Order: sequence, then structure tokens, then C-alpha cells
Amino acid sequence: MKEYQKYQKLDRALQVFRKSGIYKRSATELSDADIMVMFCVAFCDLFQKIKLTDVATTLRVTLPAITHKVNELEDKEYLIKETSTQELRVTFIKLTPKGKEYVESVKEEYYRPIKILSRGLGEEDTQTLMRILDKISQMGKIG
Repeated sequence: MKEYQKYQKLDRALQVFRKSGIYKRSATELSDADIMVMFCVAFCDLFQKIKLTDVATTLRVTLPAITHKVNELEDKEYLIKETSTQELRVTFIKLTPKGKEYVESVKEEYYRPIKILSRGLGEEDTQTLMRILDKISQMGKIG
């Protein structure tokens, strides 16, 4: 019976985590998916060009999904694409001035709940939580 008591305790903890408001975001004009792509571009190494494949790998989504999002964000003038001069199949992306302004205007409020969580946990527990969530993510869809 102890096995199922453990499962029940984990289930309750996950339900409480889900209700904690950690993902309650303030209203923004762009979707979370759009913002995640823009943050990925904005927060990369400042001296490195970022490729579409880098964003797809970082966000663990397919290249076609990222291409679709980037095209939408380019149409809205938040991102620009540049084809590599050495390899025509490689596309680099970067924020436009409008994109940089948008990221700066939303990043504090967007990450406010995460910052509160991280400060409450402390550095070591935050790293542990990220490691555990990453391991869960690598397991893929469960059930």
C-alpha cells in the first residue's frame, strides 16, 4: 500500500503545483509560443547569430513549427530572417527594434512568477527542480 500512498502524495503535489499560479501570465498581445521564440532569440549569446534550428532545439519543438512562428513574427515585424551567405539552407533570425522593445516591455512581468518561485526555492533547489522537470520532459508524453 505504501507504493500507492507515494503516488497519491505525488498526485496531490502536482495538483497544488498546477494551481499555484506559476503559469498565470498577464495578458499580452502575443501568444506564449510567440514570446518564447522571441525570448530564445533575445537571450542567446549576444555575439552569436541564432539559427532557426537552434531555436527549435532549445525549445524542443519541430523545425516546421518554429519556421511557422518565425514567419508570423516576421510578418508582425518583431523578427527578421537572414539567409547565410556561406550556406543557403541556413537561416539566421534576430529581433527587430520593435521586437527588442517588446521583449524589454514584457520580460519582467512575464517571468515574475518564475522569479518568485526561484527565490523561494533558492539556487540549489531551483537547479534540482529544473533537472527533474528536464528529466520528465525527456520522457515525453506519459499515458
